[in-house]
Amino acid sequence: MDEEKNLEQEINVANEVVATIAGMAVSKIDGVAKMAGGFTEGLKAISGKKQMSRGIKVEADGDNVKIEINIIVRYGVNIREVAKNIQAKVKEEVENMTGNKVEKVVVNVQGVKVDDDGDEKIDNMEE
Repeated sequence: MDEEKNLEQEINVANEVVATIAGMAVSKIDGVAKMAGGFTEGLKAISGKKQMSRGIKVEADGDNVKIEINIIVRYGVNIREVAKNIQAKVKEEVENMTGNKVEKVVVNVQGVKVDDDGDEKIDNMEE
């Protein structure tokens, strides 16, 4: 028993795992049309790798993490409400699953998706 108490515990959760958990949490939020990714995510999509971590950046410092999420919202939703829901859900799920403390969740809204007469998308990103 004493040996177990003296054993130093080190458990590392990869940033990709945290990003996947965050992506799963975001997928549960109404109003999110899809994740927005950059050049790297575009290359992954071309290679056929669909990942739940698309558009999510994780910075870890020990047991503390900061998460940045890039999304495209559905037209007509309250953007602030969607963003706050994402922040709360991501914080809850990452902390519950990893035991890490989420210091900050930044939500960047990259565009708006309009669903009428086809899949028209209005945003500020080049495609």
